[in-house]
Amino acid sequence: MIQSVLIVLVASGVGLCIGVCGVAGFLLPIFFLSVCGYTSAQSLFLSFGCFLISGLLGAWNYRKRGELPAGAALPLGLSALAGSLAGALVGQFFVSAHVRTVLYAVVLVSGVMIFVQDYLGRCRQDARQPRLHPGVLVPLGFVTAVICAMSGAGGPVLVMPLLVVLGLPVREAVGAALFDSVFIALPALFVYGAQGLSGALIVPMALAFAAHAAGIMLGSRLAGRIPQQPLKRAIAVFSIAFSVWMLLK
Repeated sequence: MIQSVLIVLVASGVGLCIGVCGVAGFLLPIFFLSVCGYTSAQSLFLSFGCFLISGLLGAWNYRKRGELPAGAALPLGLSALAGSLAGALVGQFFVSAHVRTVLYAVVLVSGVMIFVQDYLGRCRQDARQPRLHPGVLVPLGFVTAVICAMSGAGGPVLVMPLLVVLGLPVREAVGAALFDSVFIALPALFVYGAQGLSGALIVPMALAFAAHAAGIMLGSRLAGRIPQQPLKRAIAVFSIAFSVWMLLK
């Protein structure tokens, strides 16, 4: 009973944060693995199921506000499809045993990148935003998808800061990253599901998916009215502190 309540609270809270600013997805595999005690494959299956939901619902709401740039999102997402498949196939045989270390390293880099994009974003406030070339987006989508599929990071936590560093406005970067997470989640969901799906996961899966959907819907609708900078900085500080502590302990 307590675990079910925790699943609802964490899945909805993470969905809310992803909807608002695109980050916090990395907390789900950590929670499922460390707190719930699921195997690596089960934790990654549940996490990527949530990420598929948040990607679909979040990207839809950002699109309705005109904050999903198709020119950047499409090449990014299509290349992520291949990258995620490659990452998940490798992950199920090798990285699963070391998923915590890989994930904490990804979280550390992501926390630093949030600060980097925040600084560069303020420096470029009055500058004209450049058009991102597919020659940049395709390798970016592939490489980040490989890392995310192996580690359990949802996608936006890495992709969103990188897109802002490359010149995309913050809200458009969140919209594109959420769209990208759909393509990252699909191959990973099937690969890890084939390895970890069982009848024992039906109830936690239903709770996690429903709670995450509610969180992402609320967060993506409120995104236009909630100040993103304080929340992003708080998550960046938490990401760096938590990952350094876990890597060094």
